[in-house]
Parts: sequence; C-alpha cells; structure tokens
Amino acid sequence: MENKINDILGNNYQLPDFSQAGYYLESILGQNYGGGRLTYKAKNIETQEQVVIKQFQFATVGASWSGFSAFQREIELLQKINHPRIPKYITYFETASGFCLVQEYKNAPSLAQKRFSTLDLKLENIEIIATSVLEILVYLQQQETSIIHRDIKPENILIDAEFKTYLVDFGLARISTEEMSASTTVKGTLGFMSPEQIFGKSLTNASDLYSLGATLICLLTQTPSNQIGHLIDDSFRFQIHQLLPELNLHWIDWFEKMVAPNQTERFPDAATALNRLKAINSPTINAINPIQTSKLQRQIPKAVAASLGLISILAFASHLQTPQPYPAPILTENYTRSLKKPDFKKRLRKKRECVGCRLRYTVLREEDLRSLNLENINLSGSDLRGTYLRGANLSGAKLDATNLESTNLQGVIMPDGSIHP
Repeated sequence: MENKINDILGNNYQLPDFSQAGYYLESILGQNYGGGRLTYKAKNIETQEQVVIKQFQFATVGASWSGFSAFQREIELLQKINHPRIPKYITYFETASGFCLVQEYKNAPSLAQKRFSTLDLKLENIEIIATSVLEILVYLQQQETSIIHRDIKPENILIDAEFKTYLVDFGLARISTEEMSASTTVKGTLGFMSPEQIFGKSLTNASDLYSLGATLICLLTQTPSNQIGHLIDDSFRFQIHQLLPELNLHWIDWFEKMVAPNQTERFPDAATALNRLKAINSPTINAINPIQTSKLQRQIPKAVAASLGLISILAFASHLQTPQPYPAPILTENYTRSLKKPDFKKRLRKKRECVGCRLRYTVLREEDLRSLNLENINLSGSDLRGTYLRGANLSGAKLDATNLESTNLQGVIMPDGSIHP
C-alpha cells in the first residue's frame, strides 16, 4: 500500500506539519485517488496516543464541495455513534487548504490488502467477519433513525490480529429519513453498490446487506475489489452455485438472499440476516457437507437420507471451474433456531446437472434423477437402490462399489460411453 501511494505522490512527498493542532504525522495510510483526500497515521503530541487523521484539501485537483459535505456528514454521524467496532470520533481541525477529521486508531489492516491468504479467509473466518459486520449494522439500524453506510467493501472493513472486525469510512452514510434520490454523481463503489443505489432509488436496511454479501463473495473467491465485475452477470446477479460450488445449500440460500438484485427479495434488515446466519449451524438444521455423508448415511432415516442426497448434488453442481475445498462452517453454540429447508426440487429443475461432483458414499435411494447431466461424477460406494436415472449422462462417472439394485438405467450413458438398453 505504501509503495503504491509513493508512486502516486512521489518519493519526495513531505508529510504535512500538524503540530500546531497537536499531532505528529507518522505515515500515510491511504488516499482517495479521485483527489483531495489523504489518510494518515498520527500521534497526539501531548498524550502519545496513536490516531487516524483524514485530511480533505480543497486546493487539490478533483476536490469539490461534495467531498466537504461528505466529511461534515461523517463527523455528524460519528458524533452520534458509540460502538466498540466503529473507530471513535475524537475531533476535527481546520487547515490552510481544508480540514481534518481525527479518529481512534485501530491496528488492523483492511480486507483489501493482499496479506489475507486463502487460509485467513476460509469459511469459518468469513462467518466471523459476516457476524461481526452484521452486529455493527444491527446497531446502526436500531438507532432512533436508521443509519445506512452505503459503502461497505473490503477496503472499509478492518481485521486485527485477533480477528476483531471494524467498519470504517462513514463519509457516504445516510440516515433513513434523508433523501436518497439520484444526484449528478453515483456515490459508492460499483460492484458493491446495490442496484437501487446505482439507479438512485430509495434505500432501505436491506441495501447495506447487498454490499456486505458482495464483499464476502469477493473474499471467498479471492477476487480483488477492482475485479468484482467478473463475478456479476448482466442481470446484476451473483451465480453462487458456480462461484462457490463447495458450499452447502443453506449457505448458498443465505448468500442469494443477501445479494438478490431486488431488495424486496433480500433479508429485510441486518437482524434477520444475522439470525438466519446463526441458524445455518444450528444442530437442528442438517446443513450437511457432502464430504461427511459416509458417516451420516448410517445414522439417518430413509426419507431424510434421500433429501440429503439431493442437497449434495445441487449444492456442488458447477461446470465453470474446479472447486477448491472450503471447510465446514463452525458451530454456533447455544443457538437452536431451525431453518426452513430450501426448495431442492426447484433448484434441480433449474440446474439439471452435477458435473464432476464428489458424492462418495451418498444415499440417493429412490430419487428421481432422470435426464441429469452427471458426467464425471464420483458416486463410489453410494446407495442408488431404486433411483430413477433414465436418460441421465454418467459418462466418465465412478461407480465402483455403488449399489444399483433396482435402479432404472434405461437410456443412461454409462461411464464407458455406452448407452444402457
């Protein structure tokens, strides 16, 4: 980050002298490349307390009064906010070219930095991040007038060494009673903004959920923020099945409710989204990772086993990329709320394939899987007794030790390419 800033500002850039205001600048933390805004790590000369100073400069090319208004708004909102995971407002002071906002310093990099590896961003840690940010949003939405952040993205989420999460940059935030209509400039970050924000429609508590969902998908897919457009199709949809084929169906449902283009199809608020997230790991939900089904098939009744088979097929259907393993989500203690099971038949009609899926030892007894594209699927050791596979494509499939007793294989393309009579 520092090298990138030096490239833009030049190696000879001198840090401003804010000693008269009582602060000594230590380094540059970031810059708004549109011009006019710099963020510094600084120290209070009297108390030696480390702080963050955000400077707005009118003299800089690209600066405007709209930026000044954003800073005024940020100060007003931060003065009202008191949450341990939102850096506290301390003060502000004027400079010759503008003014500065002083905030509490958190020793935590943003999620946009490359230091976060696949290990750091495994599913159980993504769940911690999601839970923390949702708790912050619950707080903001429960204020006397709900506060909408409007710019949630990896750059505005900080994570410290203990994985504590902080939400920053309230320059674009609005209270729910303020006018949300379109202006001459779209304010926010494309790809993370909800469709209603892009098109200047009224925002609701569901609007920030879209941005958070997009952020989490970026993290799980290891996609840089500036490439988020590669994850979204022409109808503003994230194809979760294709992007994250290793997730079970309840996680996929949760993400689809977070990033639905129509805000009426999303969770209505952060509290609902948080409760549903916790419910994913409730002991009563049966959110099964197919890799573990070899143990489960000996413990569950026939009807439930059949349903779990469909969950496995649908949750892992993907033909765009080779899936990378994601660990099963951590359990949420002391939470027993159940979650309504997804409509698996609807998903089956929609996807109609499970190419390359790994479903060893899965129970699929008496399921209707006709005409499905199951090319290169691994069903080794699975129980397919009485399953209806007529017309399905099993080319290249692994069926060793698979129980096919009474299975309807009429017209099925077998693993060796032959068609079953």
